Formats: sequence, C-alpha cells, structure tokens
Amino acid sequence: MASKSSSSGGGSGIGGNSVTDVLDRVIGLRNNNNNNNNGNDNNDDSLPAAFIASDKWSGIKHGYVYRTSSEFGTGYHLDNNTASNGSSSTSAPVSAAASSSSLSPALKSSSLAAASAAAGREIKRARFDTSRDITHAIPARPSKHPHSTSTTTGEELLAQAEASFSQQQQQSSTKLLELSIRGIHLASTSLLKTHQRNSILRAQHPNDPEKYMLEELALHDEIMNFTSAAVNLSLYEHIVNNGVIHCFVELMNHDNVDVGLCVVNVLMELLDPTLLSSSRENEEKDDEDNEGKKEIDPMEKSRNMALLANAFLDGGGLELLSSNLGRLDESVDEEEAKGVEDILTLVESLLDLDRMGVLLTQTSSSSSSSRAFDGDEDNNSRSSVVACICQQTTFLSWLFQRIEKSDSSSTENDAALNNATAAAAAAAAAPISPAVLKLHASEVLSAILQHEDYSMQRCGGKLATLPQYTSVFTDTEDEDATKMGKRNNNNNNNPTTTIDGMEILLLAIAAYRKSDPQIEVECEFLENVFDALAASLLREDNVVDFVEAEGIELMLRCLRQNVHAGGGALKVLNFALSAAANEEEVEDDGASSTTTTTGANNAYRKACETFIQAGGLKIIFPLYMGRKSAIPCPAACSDGGSNLAKRGNKNGGYGAAAADAGISKRAKRAAQARKQWLVEVEQNTIHIIYALTRHIAKDSQYDAHARLLVKFLEEDCVRSPDVTLHLTCYHLLSSDDTSCLLNCNTTFLQEKCDRTIELCLKYDEKARIAEYQYFRSDEAEEAEEMGINVETAALGAKLRGGGDMFHRTCAILSFACVGSKRCHAHSLDQVKLQGSGISVIKDGLNEFASLLRDGQQKSQIEHYITSF
Repeated sequence: MASKSSSSGGGSGIGGNSVTDVLDRVIGLRNNNNNNNNGNDNNDDSLPAAFIASDKWSGIKHGYVYRTSSEFGTGYHLDNNTASNGSSSTSAPVSAAASSSSLSPALKSSSLAAASAAAGREIKRARFDTSRDITHAIPARPSKHPHSTSTTTGEELLAQAEASFSQQQQQSSTKLLELSIRGIHLASTSLLKTHQRNSILRAQHPNDPEKYMLEELALHDEIMNFTSAAVNLSLYEHIVNNGVIHCFVELMNHDNVDVGLCVVNVLMELLDPTLLSSSRENEEKDDEDNEGKKEIDPMEKSRNMALLANAFLDGGGLELLSSNLGRLDESVDEEEAKGVEDILTLVESLLDLDRMGVLLTQTSSSSSSSRAFDGDEDNNSRSSVVACICQQTTFLSWLFQRIEKSDSSSTENDAALNNATAAAAAAAAAPISPAVLKLHASEVLSAILQHEDYSMQRCGGKLATLPQYTSVFTDTEDEDATKMGKRNNNNNNNPTTTIDGMEILLLAIAAYRKSDPQIEVECEFLENVFDALAASLLREDNVVDFVEAEGIELMLRCLRQNVHAGGGALKVLNFALSAAANEEEVEDDGASSTTTTTGANNAYRKACETFIQAGGLKIIFPLYMGRKSAIPCPAACSDGGSNLAKRGNKNGGYGAAAADAGISKRAKRAAQARKQWLVEVEQNTIHIIYALTRHIAKDSQYDAHARLLVKFLEEDCVRSPDVTLHLTCYHLLSSDDTSCLLNCNTTFLQEKCDRTIELCLKYDEKARIAEYQYFRSDEAEEAEEMGINVETAALGAKLRGGGDMFHRTCAILSFACVGSKRCHAHSLDQVKLQGSGISVIKDGLNEFASLLRDGQQKSQIEHYITSF
C-alpha cells in the first residue's frame, strides 16, 4: 500500500506517505473547506511566485492559498499576509502542522468539528480511500435528537407531556376558577361581561354568525368554569349573590342551543344530591384528619344548596327546562340526546332535594348557619318542585309523550331484534339509546306522581285531560296551527288540545300483556309504568278514568297469562280498589269532608263491583290460597326470574342455609329477589280481598256481596257460573234454620277460612317478633334518649314487620264469620285446633280500630268486634 501511495502521490516533499502526512492533508482539506480533491502533487518553487496554476489541490504549499480568482484563475495564490510578515508567516503553518501532527486522530476530529461549528459552517467528515489514496468530503451523519423516543425514558416523556400541556394551557383562553370569594366574584364579572358582549354582537350582526362565534365560544368556557365550584358548597351563596344563577336562567333562553345545554350541564353538577350525602358520610372519617381545621356544618351545606336551588326555581328555571326540551331532537344529534338526558337528570335531582327536605331549609342570609329547619310557616309556604312542575309547566305532558314514543330498540316494534342479544347490541351501539331515554322519562314521571302533593290533589289534574305540551321556542311557529285546531274543535267534547295520560300508561302495559320483557331496560321501564299508574290511582278522579278505560280488565288479563306484568297488575289493582288514606280520614269540621269521603267510597265501590263483574274472583282467590300455578312468573331478565334465583331456592334458600350450601352471593341475591316477589304477590292479594270486603255492601250491583261471601265456602278451584246457585248458597248461609243446611246437598269446605286463619296466625307471629326485636335493639335506647315515645316507635316496627297484614286478615275473617254462622262456628273450631283462641282475632281488630280515624272504615271494624 505504501508503494501505491508513493507512485500516485508524486514526489511531493510536503505531502509524504506517512500517516501523519495523510492526516495533514485531511486537516488542510477541512481548514480550506474545499470539495474537489485529487492525488497529484505540484512541486514548490524556491522563489515565491504570485500564482501557481493548479486545476486540483495538491497539498499544502506554505505561503500560498489555494483558491479561484478572476485575475489568475484556479490555483495557489500568494498569501499577502504571510509575505508581509516575513519569517513569522512561514513558521506559523509549520507550528500548526506540528501541533496537529502531535494530536491523536480522535482529538483532531473533535477539535475540527468544534471549530467548524463555531464558525457556522456545515460539519463534514473525511474518509481515506486506501485503494486510490484519495480523500472524499462526505456530508456528516445527522446526530440523534436528545429528546428522541428511542433513547427517552418514561420520566422524560412525562416531563415533556406536562410541559406541552402547560404550554397549551397558557395559549388557551380558558381560565381556571379560583375557589375563593374573590375568584367567584371575578368569574361572575367576566361571565356577565362576556354575555353582554355576545348579546350586543348578536343584535348588531344577526345574519353573520362569524362576528359573534368567538364570543359564544368564550361564553361557553366562562359557563363551564363554574363546574369546579361543586367541590366547595360554601361558595354557592356567593354564586347567587353575584347574579350567576340569574345569568344562567337568561342563558337557557339563548338562541344557541349549545349554550343552554352547557348551563344545564353545570347546574346538574352543582345541584347533585350526592354532594350532601357524600359529605355527611365522610364527615366522621375526616374528623381525625381535620382536628386543627375548621369544620363545615352539614346544615350549612344544606342551606347553601337550598339557596342555589331556590334561586333557580324562583327565577323560572323549571319552565325554561321544559321549554328547552321542545327544541331538542334526540334522534338527529348526539349532543341533543345528551341534553335531554341532562335535563331529566337535573329535574330528578331537584325532586330528590325536595324529598330530602333540603329546599325547605332556612335560606335567609340574616339567619344563623346553624339554625335547623323546624317547620315554620315561612318554610312551609314554599311550593314543592312537583307543584311548580304541575302548575307552571307542561313538563308532565312531555313525559307522557316521550313514553308513548316508540324507540328503535324495542323488540316488539322492530322485527330485526327478536331476541335479547340483538336488542342489547343495538342499544349499546347508540351513544344514548332511545330506550334509555324512555326509561329515564318513566323514572321521573313515577317520582312526580308518587309525590304527596299530587296524590292529595294539591296540584295538577287528572291524567285523562292533561294540557298539550308547549314550548316558548315552538309556540310562535305553531300558533296558527293551534288556532285552527281550536276553531275546528269548538263543537267537540274532547278537543285535541289535551292528551290522555291514563290511556298512554295502559297502552304501555298492554304491550307486555302476553309476553315478558326481553332485556333489563324494558323490565325496569315496565316497573316504572306500574309504579306511576298505581300512584296516580290514589286520586279519585283517576280511579274513575281507570275504570272507564277498562284498566281492571287489562290487569286481570295480565294475571291470566301468568307473565311478568302480573306482579305489577296486582299492585295496580290494590291501589285501584283501596281508598286513599286522605280520602278516608274525616276531619271534625263538618259536612264538606263527609261529602268527599262519600264520593271517594262511591268511586272505589264501583271499581270493586267492576272487578267482581269482570271475573276477578276467579283469579284472585287461587292467589290467595297460594297455588303455584296461579302465581305470576317474573321475567328471565329480572333478578327474581333468573336461573340463579331458582337454583338458590332449590339448594338451600336464604341466609345461613344458603351459605352452608355453597351458593354464590349473586345466587343468594337472586333468591332473595325471588322471595320478595312472592311476598309482594301475597300481600297485594290480601290488600285486594280486604278492599272487596270493605267496599262491597249488600246493595252492591251484580250481586257482588253474595258472590264474594260464597267464595269463602265453596271448594277450592271449583267455581259455578250459575249465579242462582250463588244466591241459594248465600240465603242458606245467612239463614237461621239449620235444617235447610242439613237438607242441602251442597258440600261446604271452608278452605278459604282455614287459609285466612293460617295467614292471621302467621303475620301475628311476625309482628310480635318484630316488636320484640325493636325493644332489644339499640334504636329503642337512642329513641328514648332523644325523647321519642318508645311505645309508638315499637308499634311502627310491629306494623312494618307484619302487623298491617295481620289486621287485614282479621278483618277478612270477620267478614266471612259475620256473613255466615257456619263460617263463624268453623273458624272457632279451627283456631282452637291451631292452639290459639278467638281472642287473638278480637285483639287484632281492636288494635286495628284504634289506629283508624273516625269514618266508615272504623265503623265497619267496630261492627265486626261487636258481632264476634
């Protein structure tokens, strides 16, 4: 390789063939920043010439500079600085070459790279080709970025992400709310100013949204800032005092629906009832950690929550909530579907706060924060949320219309979804399934109708004539159509401006009269509809419409089919045949209350007569006897109807027995749900039969009294359709001549009486056990320390434990014994066989009468006592 280098390099005295000479040439290449190289060397002249022509660079020539000029061309030019400096100019390159030759190649490369970078030139690396003894200038390889993901650790990546997020937050216009009085004041001022600017721009440029779009985005951010205030309920008072709630109510009427939905979302977070419950639950846990801190009184939190909620209600927030539903189409836009869900959630939160008594809390700013609600007249004068909904809005009508609206995920309306799996998949595919919104609407409707203000007829009207739903956003568009509808219906008795809520509920139930719900959402929806219908029947006017709409016949049909709807049908029949407590209780102030009681009794008496005429006795008494074939079966999608429930009942039942049998917790919960289903069926059946014995009189239509009395003596499940036979038996039973009974060929098997006695003794034992357990519990001691009458509290525990059922079964047995002497004699003998006495029945009747106020029901019970 040395020979090749000498032959190709020529006889240059400066170039040389050693490694040091090669490195000198590389250094010379970098210092001069030239890209053209060759291996030919030129001989130096002894006399310094001004120019030495050379097409290619041939090494270092001391005192010369290799460059191209317009005067000489390309070659070695005499360095004027070197020439003027004399001998010093000649020694400088030599010393530089000597110093460079003394360095190692690595140090030379690093020093050259640093010098080139400092000079701002592009760094290039030189490679030596040993085969041709030629140096090539090659572009440097790109160095790896210090923040590259290939060499970056997890901590560095996290730091980069945090830095990027901080930079975005600084560039964004959104500001975080400072959780202090000053922060609330600044945020409220900024919100009001942004709202004012947006209103001005909208008025100036009504047809150019680009002019005010940025302001509406800023307004959206200003509204969302108040969401973080939910972590500190003490700031609610300052939110109200700074006019934020008033501004929110105005923004709910904004032309941009997104702004209104943003306000609803914020209010939903601020008025969440769980903020109170969670604070109460965590209060004891945080006592040790907050010993040195100032504790927040739970009553103070309730007062602040009430202040915010009442400000929203007094400002007309409920009316705007109802109106906003009119401009939302859940089937078109996902955001609007989410808005419907948020509105329903906000209304439900207000109902929960009202039920908890929070809205009645003293909210006066001058009152002490520790002052508790004590039932003052000022607090009681405030209307409930249900009263505001029924009197100020048409929200109730919208709920009925939403329940009536069909959804695409229904298995009955969509042939493609014939099984539960397909229906569940379709519901999960949609962001917010229509079935879920339908379920939520039924929950809110059930909560409204179960409120005491509606059931006691303090607000609202009957469901059959509800006003049509209206909205401030659609009234102007439909004004002409409404006027035309009124003109066309002037001569009609049933105008189209009203909706029939009773019919909507019955139609929703009728869809499941033959088949069970297939998915859990449908099952919950059906239960909510039954609860809403049952609660509405606490009003007499709704009972009349229910009977006229053939609701009793529909409930009996559900019971005949033994479907899941049969359980809810028993509950509805219980409320339809039993008079409400407020209509039965008679005040001491005259004839007006007596008239109300008489009217109520007439409505429920007609319902009982219709029940018997429709063949209800044939269905209810097998349930009363506890025949398994007559009990409705819960749906497979419910807890009580699942295979786990059946397995739990089969393998050991409940409690310790189930644990010993190795049953899972899920199976035990399902078995407990199955047991609860059977208990509710039995108790509703007892309520229905007691209602029949209470309202049916000897002068009732359709010979209802005779047909009911004979049921207690005929053989179980052998029923004669001949009414004359029932009348003959009735006269025989009420006759004093025993010879008529001896000569009668009819065999009387008092199985119904035996079953009634069995139920009496069963629930009497449960009631006594519940009363005993209460006296042994710590709750009795706490009640005594608080000054509560322990005897009254124990009576309440006794009634909840089974005393109420015991009283009603005693009244049912008394009805049969008073109407038939044979039943009376048989009952006395049967009670003795059970190891008890007739005094148990009399004690139950006396206790029942002591709990009733003066009225027809109490008079009937007292008549039973004297007749015994």
